[in-house]
Amino acid sequence: MFLTREDYQKIQRIIEHYTPKVDLTVKIPLEEYHERYQRVWAEMENRGLDLGYFFWYREMPGDGMYLTGYNPTLEKACGVIAPGKVPLLLVGPESGRWAQEVGLNLPTSFVDEFAIPDEYYEGITYANMTQVIHDYVGKTVKKVANLTAHDVVTRKVTTIFQNVFTDAEHVDASDILEEMRYEKSESEYLCMKQADTIACASIRAALAVLKPGLRELQVAAVIDYVTKSLGAESYGVETAATSGERNRYIIASASNKIIEEGDIVQLSCSPSFQGYKGCCRRTVVAGKRTPLQEEFFQKMNHAYELACAELKNVIENDLPNNRIDLAARDYFATQEIAGQPMKPLHLYSTCHGTGLTECLEKLVIHPFHEFYYGTNVGMMLDLGVYGHPNKEICGGCVESAFFKKGNNCICFTDLPTDVQHLVGIGLE
Repeated sequence: MFLTREDYQKIQRIIEHYTPKVDLTVKIPLEEYHERYQRVWAEMENRGLDLGYFFWYREMPGDGMYLTGYNPTLEKACGVIAPGKVPLLLVGPESGRWAQEVGLNLPTSFVDEFAIPDEYYEGITYANMTQVIHDYVGKTVKKVANLTAHDVVTRKVTTIFQNVFTDAEHVDASDILEEMRYEKSESEYLCMKQADTIACASIRAALAVLKPGLRELQVAAVIDYVTKSLGAESYGVETAATSGERNRYIIASASNKIIEEGDIVQLSCSPSFQGYKGCCRRTVVAGKRTPLQEEFFQKMNHAYELACAELKNVIENDLPNNRIDLAARDYFATQEIAGQPMKPLHLYSTCHGTGLTECLEKLVIHPFHEFYYGTNVGMMLDLGVYGHPNKEICGGCVESAFFKKGNNCICFTDLPTDVQHLVGIGLE
């Protein structure tokens, strides 16, 4: 089965509807990067740090993009920063040239350590990484800090810096960038808003064309087309369109499985706009819902609405954010479906932070830990129900994007909780 002319007309209508809503001029101003440097310098001086290094790659871009605005393709990248000095980029020669496009004019050295292994480049002479770093610092280094979380930076990178500065003290200071990235500026807020607006359009387009007989990848292709047509440059998470029993996998990529009549279908889109990630996930049925599916959606959607209401309450009244998760979790503890208790099906925490990564930012809420949100932070309300043995209801999710601005709760997602009525049309 192929998409029809009518399907493409629906897609185009959605793109035209959302185009005025996406401001392609939004970006992080260059002066904001320099403000970030000043904050890093101040914290480094407070801790007596002579040099800090940070590391990133396309799938884990947070620290590098935050300080340089650049995200490599294929190659990995590293940067160093010292008090009073803008970062030095240590990159490979392919995507490393791309860093110039940001406009920060950061000093950049092509080094073999971050090039594609064993690749030959005509006319390229690699800099000696040890010498480049020493020249950059310009003084004796007594204390070196890793600024990137240990589950992101590789052992190879930490070993390089330990070998370059054998006499220095090496410490973990990854909390510096984690805390800075957590609180969002107005520019970051606007970037996230554009990303989430694009996500909504893309999911609507998928809903508009969804029908039994299409392959999952055909539906995912529609999401990707709309995402990039509206100005997203990349993704925070692989686009998902999973159906039937494949919904047991929670966040599996789309496949060549043919969507069948009555399949439960999960659609997910995470656009990246100027590096900042949006997300929208919704679940529907391809065709008419069975009575069991109606019950499943009623209970899943009700739990999501309870969590939404509690998110608003938490933000407006400065309450512990574990209340958001417990609002849904306590409800599921009172419910069962098709002979199964629902509490074990509420698989993961209901809300997580977002920003330069889709879900790997501070602060993932935990039902038994009381934490409080910062002042201006982004979050995804992500309620998933997975693991029922009956394939009709084996998995589903509702995920929307929110932003806390002071005590104001702002929702970026314009889709309703239940979108079954949008299947075949996309727009009301």
